Amino acid sequence: MVLPAPIQSLLLCQTPSAWLEEASRRIPILLIDQANCEKKAAATAVSLLHRSSVDERFTLDLSRIAREELKHLELVLKACKRQGVQIERLSAGRYAGALHTWMSKREPERLIDQLLVCAMIEARSCERIGALLSILEGELQALYEKLHDAEDRHFEFYVARASELDAEYAGKRLQSLRQLDAGLVMQPDQAFRFHSGLPSS
Repeated sequence: MVLPAPIQSLLLCQTPSAWLEEASRRIPILLIDQANCEKKAAATAVSLLHRSSVDERFTLDLSRIAREELKHLELVLKACKRQGVQIERLSAGRYAGALHTWMSKREPERLIDQLLVCAMIEARSCERIGALLSILEGELQALYEKLHDAEDRHFEFYVARASELDAEYAGKRLQSLRQLDAGLVMQPDQAFRFHSGLPSS
């Protein structure tokens, strides 16, 4: 699947083939972590709602995103049930944590950074789902096709909002965020997750 041009220009690398090979062998973990990702994405959108009380358009857009992420959670959970995958607690991968550590501690920079991190996670998710579609079949391929287009829309929303707040600052910060994302994707990773790097084995 061809990535949207803005996402292609943002990401410095593509998902390594070694990760895809590992994903094909770890479908249950992939699905469980996908459910976790959808849950966290919905929670992030809701948390941002509390910072948008005076901006009606921003509030409505975030509400839509939160509902869509929760719908995706339901789709993944239903797929897990049909695939016989038992939901279990997984430790968090390093990807999102590293991106959140990158964020500024000061406001208003922190809000812009948070929006950029959301955009990067959605962009990488869109790219990774596109890669997964080349190895999945049947129900799982149909599931990820449903998830793909939403990741692109969410990316556009978050990056546009960050630019509205301070285009110059957002542009500068995106450069280091792109490098951080690429490093996490291409470096060996102990735990296999949806956003993990190269399998350490």
